[in-house]
Amino acid sequence: MEPPINYNDDYSNSYRRQISNAIQESRKLGFIRDPIISEQRSISENTLRITSNLVGALSATLDYFLPGYWGNSCQTLSTNIFAHLNHQGIGANIVLGNVIINGTDEFEATLESLREEVLAAVPLTGRQAVHAWVSLGDDTIIDAALPPRLVKHYNAPPQFNDMIFIGRASEMSIKYKLRYQPILVGTEFFAKTNPPDPMDLLTELKERCLR
Repeated sequence: MEPPINYNDDYSNSYRRQISNAIQESRKLGFIRDPIISEQRSISENTLRITSNLVGALSATLDYFLPGYWGNSCQTLSTNIFAHLNHQGIGANIVLGNVIINGTDEFEATLESLREEVLAAVPLTGRQAVHAWVSLGDDTIIDAALPPRLVKHYNAPPQFNDMIFIGRASEMSIKYKLRYQPILVGTEFFAKTNPPDPMDLLTELKERCLR
């Protein structure tokens, strides 16, 4: 039997190591785009506040185009957050991985399972056994899909339906008993396994500004 998780430890250190490994594993899989983020890139509280304001403004648009339950829409949500933050000059990338929720392996994603998806001859469609969120680097996490999922499956208070997690890995561990586990980093995962490519939206946003 595994020992209980100490949610009050400094999980940010572990998260940074996992981000570093995830970037390396993505390169091994042939992801050639700039990873944008780094575990060595220090993200200030001010940058997080600016990010929170930008994502908050975006949420009204997401509500319009994605009404209802967000808990199964991590690809759409992370794609939009990724594209809009980078368009506003905030470097961010999509992280693919798993989340341990109070000891429960929620998505059962592994490096092996994600590698199989990337190397499959035919892209998949529909739900995937993986969770996607956005990071600015360092120990940061931006996740719009998980809060409503916690309401539906883990008895979180209803106000979580209106939340978007924007914070740090240790904060998520201490406050919510969440252990985010990065496995891969990059828009190329969805481009290869379940299009559309998130970079297409970023390109579209840039082109709108030139019209």
